[in-house]
Amino acid sequence: MELHILNLSEQLQRRGHEVTIACRAGHWVEQRAQQMGLKTVAFQVMHQQDWQDFSRLRQWLRENKTDVLHVHWSTDIIVPGFAALREHVPVRVLSRHMPYPFKSRLGTWLYSHLLFPRMVTVSNSVRETLLGCGVAPDKVEVIYHGTDVEAFAQTQCSPAQARRRLGIPEGHLAVGIVGRIAPEKGHQVLLDAARHLGDRYPLRYVVVGDGPDEAALRQSARDMGLADKVIFTGFVEDVNNVINGMDIVTVPSIWDEPCSAVVQQAMALSKPVIGTRVGGTPEMVQDQLTGLLVPPSDAPVLAEAIAALSGDAFLRKRLGKAGHERVQQLFSLDVMTDKIEELYRREYAAMRGTGELHKALAS
Repeated sequence: MELHILNLSEQLQRRGHEVTIACRAGHWVEQRAQQMGLKTVAFQVMHQQDWQDFSRLRQWLRENKTDVLHVHWSTDIIVPGFAALREHVPVRVLSRHMPYPFKSRLGTWLYSHLLFPRMVTVSNSVRETLLGCGVAPDKVEVIYHGTDVEAFAQTQCSPAQARRRLGIPEGHLAVGIVGRIAPEKGHQVLLDAARHLGDRYPLRYVVVGDGPDEAALRQSARDMGLADKVIFTGFVEDVNNVINGMDIVTVPSIWDEPCSAVVQQAMALSKPVIGTRVGGTPEMVQDQLTGLLVPPSDAPVLAEAIAALSGDAFLRKRLGKAGHERVQQLFSLDVMTDKIEELYRREYAAMRGTGELHKALAS
């Protein structure tokens, strides 16, 4: 979510818009935004009913003649929403990144009718969640997260170099999983699939990332006799170089993954993806066309999908190429920014009229 805000803000600024990121002082988002040359303003909103900076936020919106307020996290719904409402900010947008419903009918009405005339979800699966808790269909628009495909594909080392760095033996295939090591991400399912496959293919399993379950997962690999087949990298900054050294990327999530960045990143590097039929993953991965889809928590089926790709280099190449074309067409950063920019302009014109829109764009 933080990367989404930073990437979107940078793209909008490049297109000539004046963008300011409102965030907590001293946190990573502020530091990274400033490194990227983005303007920031610090406000303290620790929880939904934290009103300590309400007046200052209203003043800032008024003095800066803000045209658009776009919020991204549940903590930021009420206080910034009411501040923008009181200051008559014409475009108020709430992005919903996670597959969680609003907690009450009152909250649903407050957010979708009073504070935010337009909502954006990062996948159809998240949109369905909002519709299920009472948000009107015409209030919600799907705009997928976007990946900077060209930038991500600018790796600093070749696949062979990346494999040597990871310690992949010659003649072995690398099967990767990238992300926070936590139960919902399905790391244990991948280990179970690895045990199911045994020695049918010369494989190494690369676990990229860290998280609360890392120690337990390492112990599980040892207990299952997989210690020599599983490589733990810990957290890495240059994840594109690591993915570049993989032959297969797995996303075995067992929860409703809303819009997995790893799926898009793997596709950007023309890597075949094995995902699960949950959340937004089936909206990105077309089974048998741009990747493979398996049921969640089904290690034997995941194992067979890995086997199908391990035994067919042509299939890996075909799916990887098709995935690359799909991410460029539908899930690039440019496509995402185009849609969000068009949403802002459409909502502004609806609230202020096309004449005012032209004046705003000209200024």
